[in-house]
Amino acid sequence: MKDENQNQVLAVGAMVLLVVAVLLVGSGGAAGGGSTRESAMAPLTAIESGADHIGTAELTARILAGGEGMLLVDVRPPVEFATFRLPRAVNLSVPELLAAPRRELLAGYELVVLYSNGIAHPAQAWLELTRAGLQNVRVLDGGLTQFLADVLTPASLREGGDEATAKQEAARLSLLRAFFLAPIEPTAVPLPWAKDPAVLAEPTVVSPTWLAARLGKVKVLDTRPSAADHAALHVPGAVHFPEKPLRLLHGDRALLLAPAEAIAAALGAAGVGNDDEVVLVADDKPQDATLLAMALLRVGHQRFAILEGGLLRWAAEQRPLVAGAVAPPPVTYVQKPGADTFTIDAAELHASLANGQKVLDVRPVEFFTGAKSTEARPGHIPGAVNRDYKKDLVRTDDGHYWRPPAELAKEYEALGLGKDDPIAVSCRTGHTASESYFVLRFLLGYRNLRWYNGSWTDWAECSELPAALGDGR
Repeated sequence: MKDENQNQVLAVGAMVLLVVAVLLVGSGGAAGGGSTRESAMAPLTAIESGADHIGTAELTARILAGGEGMLLVDVRPPVEFATFRLPRAVNLSVPELLAAPRRELLAGYELVVLYSNGIAHPAQAWLELTRAGLQNVRVLDGGLTQFLADVLTPASLREGGDEATAKQEAARLSLLRAFFLAPIEPTAVPLPWAKDPAVLAEPTVVSPTWLAARLGKVKVLDTRPSAADHAALHVPGAVHFPEKPLRLLHGDRALLLAPAEAIAAALGAAGVGNDDEVVLVADDKPQDATLLAMALLRVGHQRFAILEGGLLRWAAEQRPLVAGAVAPPPVTYVQKPGADTFTIDAAELHASLANGQKVLDVRPVEFFTGAKSTEARPGHIPGAVNRDYKKDLVRTDDGHYWRPPAELAKEYEALGLGKDDPIAVSCRTGHTASESYFVLRFLLGYRNLRWYNGSWTDWAECSELPAALGDGR
């Protein structure tokens, strides 16, 4: 593919050289040919310096970052432009592009990129514009056909690609395809939970529009597990802040959320101070964001929100995405003593069962009933009710969302869970239980909730504690 691009660039150069030669002959070829000779030689100078073309990787990065100072010009027929085009591109025919008033407008941009399906028509227009004195015009290498192949095609389907590379690039490709192939207007899909307050004073949910208006003012924490995925593309200024390092290892798995002191140290290292507004951004696993929400609550940090729809929605709205790692200057974070009043352990939970304590187990039903088990023993806490946390969520091509408020409220009420009932939320390790806790506490307004950190993994290892099998209570 690299060789093909080089061949295409050489083809453009050969065509330009041919036209330049004709122009030079027409002007007599004399050294004193004046401005005609100088304008004819301008394309040669541009080709020698590489100022005649732009590669797909560089153009992609510029588009994702917002394309400031750049104009994309699509010279294809209007019917093709209407079917698919690059973001913020304008559609102009070659004659329109070469008209004198249009050339004056083009001169005002830092960079003008011409593209079509291939390179012939853009190259012809580039030649004329360069001869007219414009030095800011480039042709897209390989045209739109090459762009689609390089940027939006899985590695396994590209020449020389393989499944391993495709897996490594999967997260980035998902964002790129949402950005370029499935763009939506901010209001196209309703965001029923986004509160978008003027100031973050308590845990809530915000929209991409709200966050975009505050980039550089709020602290953005990227909760995705992979540092490589974060480095490939992320919200500008976002710091990689996965949940796993904030959990204590239990054998080969992450289990209990770290103490407040460790969480405070991690926040400070990420550049988050006590008074900062924080936005948590997840991909297709909102439980990563909600577990970090529990971490923030443990140290007493209330000024935070979760981005509704996650990073995929951000990309689908064609918000800016950048590459690289962010390393902010560290600060000192001071935890609020006694902030964690929501965590419950096995002993307290067991003792409270006789006093009307309700338990919501959000594991898949086969683990709840004991049909499957990866823990010390199968089953569930006696008296618990089961509702898989995934029932809260819906995944679309443009994001991962919580379902509408009325639907969730009705379904939780049908389980016999009242907003004032004492309820402990449990799962396998506490990870997905954090998602259900966030929904009940901060979206639906349940007031008497606890979170079982350790959940069934912890309970099952306490052989003295009872366990129930089946789907009954």
